[in-house]
Amino acid sequence: MRHILVLAALASLVSCGAPQTASIQEASVSTNPATPRGIVRTDGHEAVSVAFASSARCEALNSSEAARALDRTNAVRAAEGLPMLRVNSKLQKAAEQQACDMAGRGVMDHRGVASTGPGMRVKQLGYRPRITAENIAAGSASLFDLEGVLHEWATSARHRENMVIPQMREMGIGRAYSADGRHAYWSVVYSAPK
Repeated sequence: MRHILVLAALASLVSCGAPQTASIQEASVSTNPATPRGIVRTDGHEAVSVAFASSARCEALNSSEAARALDRTNAVRAAEGLPMLRVNSKLQKAAEQQACDMAGRGVMDHRGVASTGPGMRVKQLGYRPRITAENIAAGSASLFDLEGVLHEWATSARHRENMVIPQMREMGIGRAYSADGRHAYWSVVYSAPK
């Protein structure tokens, strides 16, 4: 099977019209969208096909997983001397909806079926953000469990930048799988209320 090297990044910062930012990272990806290898990344400007569109398996993180995600994120923030985040149910719902949306479409994209980005999604759920940022990820479910995605976001410069935005106060994280369970899709939303 032929592989291509995908050069891109996955973080985009969205804040009241602020420009999106991106960095370059490497990932090995199959040319067949049904069988990507490793982790697929995007800079948020264009959708990246990960698998064929199908029904998605959308499931919320259990309380232990959500606590681990929050603890890992707060450890990164603590290393920078920043205030700890707390989970917000509206941000959680926004992240879960985006992960499910991506899994159903078989693409990794900051845009959703009914939204142009994370800021719009959180507003649709009644959250009034001062600032919003999102990290997304997709790839092989066997490589991309909770620990894997948290590690990727913590060690990738641009994703880490979103994690350590000083103004952030709350977060929510979501995951979904392709119908066959082979591909995992993740979204984490960081924000601060007005």
